[in-house]
Amino acid sequence: MGNDNKHHAFSNEMILEIIRNYSNDTIYFKDAASRFVWNSRAHAAQFGVDDPSEMIGKTDADYFPKDFAARARKEELEIMETKIPLISNIERLEKPDGGVVWYSASKYPVLDEKGKAIGTWGISRNITALKTVEEELSRTNEKLKRLSQIDDLTGLFNRRYFYEMIEKTAYQYDRRARTGSADDPKNTFSLISLDIDYFKKINDEFGHNKGDDVLRVVAGVLTAECRKSDMVFRIGGDEFMMLLPDTPLKGAKVQADRVRSALASAPIILDDQKDPIRLTASMGISCYADSGDVAELIHIADERLYTSKNLGRDRVT
Repeated sequence: MGNDNKHHAFSNEMILEIIRNYSNDTIYFKDAASRFVWNSRAHAAQFGVDDPSEMIGKTDADYFPKDFAARARKEELEIMETKIPLISNIERLEKPDGGVVWYSASKYPVLDEKGKAIGTWGISRNITALKTVEEELSRTNEKLKRLSQIDDLTGLFNRRYFYEMIEKTAYQYDRRARTGSADDPKNTFSLISLDIDYFKKINDEFGHNKGDDVLRVVAGVLTAECRKSDMVFRIGGDEFMMLLPDTPLKGAKVQADRVRSALASAPIILDDQKDPIRLTASMGISCYADSGDVAELIHIADERLYTSKNLGRDRVT
């Protein structure tokens, strides 16, 4: 019996007052015209209102931007019509000062004894801090993903990403061939394997720092000479690969010759006392249409690169 008395100490009015005054979440009740009939202190404080009773009879339009208020009214009409609550809806509110506040909001219908919807009530929580952390995490993940694809020294894509992209590209072309456009001469892609001639000599004579400078110049030339759709990778050391979508062997040869000329005319000064050096590269090209798979495509390009080296360097095979 003693326990029952304890429970009776909590009157409905007292419980409502505790919720009104001490809940950190914003709580409100609205009539069928979306006018406030009851508000928690946290809800009023959100608009700089000290006394929640001042909000009675007002609507969202008195406190929120027009489009936000109109959206809320539309939601409330739908809730009253369907009697289905709207749970954990993420709301973005832009403040007049340009700041953004995020809320997780739930809205429910208020039903009378006969089950008729006579209004709505809602509860929302400010999740701006959580959203900020989420966005920061998303940016960090994006940055880490990008870093995992990039070669530190040259800023080009790295070896790991090369294998990922060539597999992906081959898969896309295989699918395209299956859907009937295999006769299109452009429905293939090519690869340029490139190696700087006598690069070891540059490192030995001028030091690794100068060698790194040369690699950066080469990266710049390759990037400048490629089309938007092409991708340039540093595979390691002085080895580079260029992936050329929608390009048959003939087109790849034109591209490789252009790169070779651009490299040869790039002004590279390694020693202030000496004339600029002329940089040359040996290249091998292969085309996906002529090879059975990705491994063979890479192998053919590399074999042809070595043929260029054996034939005296500074050439495309």
